[in-house]
Amino acid sequence: MIAPWLEPPWRRLAAWGRTPPHALLVRGRPGLGKTALARAYAKWLLCESSARADTACGECEACQWFEQGNHPDFRQVEPEFLATDAGGEGEAEETKGRGNKPSRQIKIDQVRALQDFLAVGTHRAGLRVAIVRPAEAMNQATANALLKSLEEPPPATVFLLVSSQPARLLPTILSRCQAITVAVPQRAQALAWLESQGLRDPEAALAFAGDAPLEALESGAAAGLRDTLPALLAGDWDPLAVVDRLQAEEPVAVVDALQKWVYDAGLVRTVGRARYFPRAAGAVGRLAQCSPAGLAGLGRTLARARAVASHPLNPRLFMESLFLELARVQGCRDG
Repeated sequence: MIAPWLEPPWRRLAAWGRTPPHALLVRGRPGLGKTALARAYAKWLLCESSARADTACGECEACQWFEQGNHPDFRQVEPEFLATDAGGEGEAEETKGRGNKPSRQIKIDQVRALQDFLAVGTHRAGLRVAIVRPAEAMNQATANALLKSLEEPPPATVFLLVSSQPARLLPTILSRCQAITVAVPQRAQALAWLESQGLRDPEAALAFAGDAPLEALESGAAAGLRDTLPALLAGDWDPLAVVDRLQAEEPVAVVDALQKWVYDAGLVRTVGRARYFPRAAGAVGRLAQCSPAGLAGLGRTLARARAVASHPLNPRLFMESLFLELARVQGCRDG
């Protein structure tokens, strides 16, 4: 069963029956379930039940193979770092251990392997389905390789591209895809769903996730930085002591939380409320007293840090530099 806010795009997909356009782009913000929607649709297209149900039967051989990850007419192309998360959303920042980092790009060899797969006839005399997620993880060479298949699609083949940043895709790829948009659900609907999943404190989790329910479910199970950061930055705090407390956290998660903290400071300054840390408006308010130029500069620093947060040379020094800069900026307040 798909989440309730996915039902409108699902109805649009189902309206095509078993003969959809050859290329579909499932787009929307991270954490909304785009990959789950694409996989549910792929499973439905491959389902071999004689009944014309509006969802996959889950019982036929094709459905069983799909769930086991070995359907002969299905491929999911994704970066290496997502390979162990075959059924998940994979749209929030994910990290592995701090050794050799798996690739965060879809490599051209993966697309060439997909083309080899498509060069052979279908095994079950039905459709073949290929999911590419996140599509923006392709560099230009990889995207051009995929474009060839989209321009001259093999028969009985459906491409499902999943993207949180469709503006990064080649215009020629966009022009060959029918777009399916997954919209952010209404807050009441998202909260009701999170409560049905047994999540504790769904309001705080949903706020920290920027109203993305699946991200809220994942991060809410272990509140982590959502609760830790406001406590550490309340009152007078020592940057090095804060880093000591955050040693177990991945740098990319720390940068993400700090970016939300700085965004909330700007929001408190302008409209008097916080979005991501609504219960920490007081602590955020201390940073909100900084000058707009100081906040903007801190935001740029964090944006640059985000680009290297997945593989810093020295994680501790990396985080120390961020909190030292935060402490410096917070000390510069309007007179």
